[in-house]
Amino acid sequence: MFFEHELEARTGPVTRQRITRVHQRLLDCLETESEVILVGDDRVLLAAEREIQPLGAMARTMHAEDLLFGLDLFLREPWLDPGSQERQDQRVQLRLTSALIGMLVTSRLIDRSRCACPLIDLQARIRSASRGLYPRRMPESAIPGAEGWRWRT
Repeated sequence: MFFEHELEARTGPVTRQRITRVHQRLLDCLETESEVILVGDDRVLLAAEREIQPLGAMARTMHAEDLLFGLDLFLREPWLDPGSQERQDQRVQLRLTSALIGMLVTSRLIDRSRCACPLIDLQARIRSASRGLYPRRMPESAIPGAEGWRWRT
């Protein structure tokens, strides 16, 4: 739903292609890294789901908090790779990851207090990765992850 909304909001074909590539890259990351992301019974459920329909099993069975931990991996090599990705694709990946985290927080799909440390780590990782991708003259508020995902209520 999130990525469909992002695609609907964009009209440029190149931007839409980048969003589609980032979405597929995230799905590949989640499927590949599922053993690292999931624990216990969730791994058993994933294995059962993969027997029925392997394609997209992780996305169908994971919880929002699992996605949060998967996004941490998505912001590391090889998933965010300056050596193999175009700079603009990296920017789109960081922007969409930040927006997705923001949606998880504002929709209350994750508990901010319970996930405070992972959220802070993700924000720091996004800001760090963004520094090399955005011109120095750009205000910090324009850098993905700088907004703090509405920490204050």
